[in-house]
Amino acid sequence: MLALRWFAAALFVVSIPVFLVLSNVRIATTDSHVYDYAFSQYDVPARTGIDRPELDRAAREIVDYFQTSERGSLLDIRVTVNDVQEPLFSEREVLHMSDVRDLFRLVFRIHELAFVYAAGYIAAVFLWSRERSMLRLARQVATAGALTAGLFAIAAVAVLVGFDTLFTEFHLLSFSNDFWQLDPARDHLIQMFPEGFWFDVTLGVGVMSILEGGALTALGLGYLTWLDRDRARWRAGWPLPVPRW
Repeated sequence: MLALRWFAAALFVVSIPVFLVLSNVRIATTDSHVYDYAFSQYDVPARTGIDRPELDRAAREIVDYFQTSERGSLLDIRVTVNDVQEPLFSEREVLHMSDVRDLFRLVFRIHELAFVYAAGYIAAVFLWSRERSMLRLARQVATAGALTAGLFAIAAVAVLVGFDTLFTEFHLLSFSNDFWQLDPARDHLIQMFPEGFWFDVTLGVGVMSILEGGALTALGLGYLTWLDRDRARWRAGWPLPVPRW
């Protein structure tokens, strides 16, 4: 029983950084502001020769494809260029987007599982409702937050130092083909989302995860400090506080 309890606690501590970073990844994948940033920051209309309204519509279709399309379906976006309607992506790009969709779907499922486990664990501690269990929970939350901040601080340094290598290794590990190797001179996908954009997004996800981890650490330590203060007041003869749980 003790081993099971330790395993459950360790899994909870691990689930927190997983949930936080994948929450940020999910936002980066589906938030229209991220696409707006890419198109504005990297002057995508000029790079592609496609008007901004057409690009914005394409972004909405990409998000919908990631979220709702059936496995095996292919992305078919058509844009109007010089009054002529044409496919936005080549066959190679479409096949790569199918692989990306499958990868994101896996990420989304892991994100949801991490949330369900963390929420279930916290609910179980509240139902147990003893001061010792709440004390452990506060320590675990502080530990998980510190773990998140520490891991992603190291990751942020790695991104700053060697993003090109990490970017390539990520694609080699994540995909079983070379469809991701595109030509910036002609392929719209890499023109719309150049490597500089992915550097920005990766760094942004890391920074947000660090801040969120720091906030959780502060929350856990704040509760522990508050509890220590109450104990000191009680030892000094103050009335016991009203139960909080």
